[in-house]
Amino acid sequence: MTAGTNIAPEKLAQYHEYVEALDFLDEDSRFEYIIDLGKRADKVAFPAEYMDEAHMMHGCMSKVWIVHDLQGDAHFFKGQSDAIIVKGLVSMMTGAFSGLTSQELGGLTLEHVRGLNLGALTMQRQVGMMAMLKHMQKLSHRADVAAAAD
Repeated sequence: MTAGTNIAPEKLAQYHEYVEALDFLDEDSRFEYIIDLGKRADKVAFPAEYMDEAHMMHGCMSKVWIVHDLQGDAHFFKGQSDAIIVKGLVSMMTGAFSGLTSQELGGLTLEHVRGLNLGALTMQRQVGMMAMLKHMQKLSHRADVAAAAD
């Protein structure tokens, strides 16, 4: 299990991959890495119909849209932004935390966001990443409530 959570390490494999990659990079290289993630995210089309108010995540200066999909008890996320650095961060967060149950998502904290070692980011972007985690937790909770009502 991953320290501080009840999540099996293999379920956070993508998260740990990001942590390891970012640990080896200096501040400037971290920005390049995040920008590269944003560019790679552009290679997978994000459906234009989801770039609407219903899928917008608030709390970020850039526009961010998050799409949620419940498969069994696992939650999967895709995201998009109108800013390349934010797009990379969205890609990182949605990739790192997709595939988890609501309980596992609920166990993620600010320490998981800090664990990505993105200190070079402005405080505003760090707050935005925590808001993104909270948004994904909220989406997973809503989906569970809706699934239980069916």
